[in-house]
Amino acid sequence: MEYQLIEVNNKRQLKEFIDLPYRLYKNDPNWVPPLKILTRQTVMGKNNALFSNGEHITFIVKKDNQTVGRLIAGFNRWNNEKMNIRKGYITLFECINDQKVADMMFNHAHSWLKEKGMEYIEGPTSPSDGDDFRALLYKGYDSPPVLFDSYNPEYYHDLFLTYGFVKHRDYHAFHFTADSFPSDRFVKVVEYSMKKYKFRIDTVDLKNIDREIRDIRKILVQAVPPSWDTFAIPTEEDIRKEANFLMKFIDPELISIARKNDTNEPIGFVVGTPDFNQVFIKMDGRLLPFGIFKYLYYKKKITRIRIFMQFVIPEFQGRAVNAAIFYNYMKNAERKGLTDAEGSTVGEENAQALRVLEAAGGDRYKTYRMYHYNIK
Repeated sequence: MEYQLIEVNNKRQLKEFIDLPYRLYKNDPNWVPPLKILTRQTVMGKNNALFSNGEHITFIVKKDNQTVGRLIAGFNRWNNEKMNIRKGYITLFECINDQKVADMMFNHAHSWLKEKGMEYIEGPTSPSDGDDFRALLYKGYDSPPVLFDSYNPEYYHDLFLTYGFVKHRDYHAFHFTADSFPSDRFVKVVEYSMKKYKFRIDTVDLKNIDREIRDIRKILVQAVPPSWDTFAIPTEEDIRKEANFLMKFIDPELISIARKNDTNEPIGFVVGTPDFNQVFIKMDGRLLPFGIFKYLYYKKKITRIRIFMQFVIPEFQGRAVNAAIFYNYMKNAERKGLTDAEGSTVGEENAQALRVLEAAGGDRYKTYRMYHYNIK
């Protein structure tokens, strides 16, 4: 058998990189084919804060002239300098069940990152340096993923562990239904909290997006815990790039910002989006020629949302602001006919967020695992 590792540098190789999972998962009913045009934009670095803040390489592995593995490796120079670390990352990993193929890709990433002065590797990380496709699915293979969540065969973990990766962190996803949400209890807590601490919940104003981006960053600067020692607060430009990527999926009524009544100062936010995976699973990754009609038809039938980011500044933590934002958010969703929700993905170290989601009636039904590897 002939194995060959190839760095992607032309359109044909890029197509092979994008097409690989469509062959790997063709018989898996729970896999959701991502839109190829979006994957192409991500790999090419459009609206992509991660790739624009450092170097990266994209490569595939062929076995007997058939593409059987793919990987991107790189580092975020801005994040590393700000946090005084030397971290490399890997992302968009796909591979057949062949340790030799995985080892070839990991070795190439290892060598390249070592040459660039990196000391360790984490991954698979988000290809946009956000929350999308972060980590490997570890628990919850019995249902399709929600928008941007990872999905992979169980043997991927063996490929990582056999090479020498170790667990870095688990992330959890919670499932909610309208029936499981304890609205009667929440409404009393929410009304009391909003009156006592004098704050309100606004939905995002896309016509005033510059202010909204500034307010979200203000909250992040204050709210990100010191224990997140490898997480650098994104710049406004980075948030703008992520917003541009998400704009295809955003419903402004599903992004909420809590503000003080008297000063309008932002104190917390939650960001979510309709679960377009309920549409994409019908489209086989294509918008044209007929995918656009499926998109328009099934878009109206979405019943689920994904809530993927929520922060509250320290001054207002423990004052039911999280509960108020979440309650308001779920009521907006219910009014729009969205009856199911996933809150994800929450790191295992974020005890407060885990408690809030469980108290709100969430079922911890999926787990994702990030891996770590020390460069030798």
